[in-house]
Amino acid sequence: MGYYNDNDNNKIRRKKISNNKDSNKKSKHSYTSANKKNKSPNTSSSKRMSEKVDSQNLIKRDRDSFTRDNVRPLNTDYNQRERRRVEYKQREKKLKSKKRKKQKRIRIVRALLSIMLVALIIFSVAGAIFTVSAIKGSPEVTKKLIRSKYISSEVVSIKQMPNDLKHAIVSIEDERFYKHKGVDVISLVRSVLNNVFTDTTQGASTIDMQVSKNLLTSNDKTMKRKIRDMYNAKQMNKIMTKDEILEAYLNNMYLGKNAYGAAKGAEVYFGKKVSELNLAECAMLAGMTNNPARYIDHGEAKKRQVIVLYKMHQLGYITDKEYRMAKADDTPFKSEID
Repeated sequence: MGYYNDNDNNKIRRKKISNNKDSNKKSKHSYTSANKKNKSPNTSSSKRMSEKVDSQNLIKRDRDSFTRDNVRPLNTDYNQRERRRVEYKQREKKLKSKKRKKQKRIRIVRALLSIMLVALIIFSVAGAIFTVSAIKGSPEVTKKLIRSKYISSEVVSIKQMPNDLKHAIVSIEDERFYKHKGVDVISLVRSVLNNVFTDTTQGASTIDMQVSKNLLTSNDKTMKRKIRDMYNAKQMNKIMTKDEILEAYLNNMYLGKNAYGAAKGAEVYFGKKVSELNLAECAMLAGMTNNPARYIDHGEAKKRQVIVLYKMHQLGYITDKEYRMAKADDTPFKSEID
């Protein structure tokens, strides 16, 4: 086909190239379309993958956050529980120790109480035996027996004695005279405690017991004599009134200068009958019974008188005015006046 020229060849080549371009465009277009079609599912998948990764990351972050926020408190709670457990054990140990100590103290106290009880029983039995032996052979206490034992030669009825003298004697010698039945338990306990725990001695003799000592027993400072006096004082209160017991005391008390009884004392020291004594003289005479050898001195007797007046005022036997006036009274002895 030699009749074709160059222009025709060129046309043919351009046409082929054009066709090739068109086919390339079509293929490219088809490839792009295919890619687009293929790309759409891939994009959805990647999104899902991305969301999955994000979700996993979120879970991991949450887990890390939970670990950071909660691991330490959990450890703290564990430490607190452990500390509480240790403290509980320590408290339990202390309680057990206290309980053991308490039980030990209880055992010691019980042992001491048992020993004291046994000792008390022994002393009680011994005391009962000693008391029986002390009062064995004692005469029966009667009014007649007591009257027959009077020492004073000048006996005066209680009705003739001034009330101030009776009150003075009761105030200084036995302030609960009208309340007890011969033995003052309060004074007795106080006397025992004082004599055991101090260097001083204190008596607990009631007026009733002093009547027994003056008339029925003796001046011996023995336990046997004291027990007899207590026994006799109890017996006196069964057969005599308090005024009768006080009358026996007032008629037989020793006042020094060989003077027994209030009547003799009033005559020796004041040159008067006992019924004529005033408040100051009654208080001075009552005060002398404690230690006649000492109080025969007027200066010492005056000091003792003030104590007696104070007790009378304290117990309500005299008023403020009577107390001041009697205290201001010189109350001289007969011997000083003469």
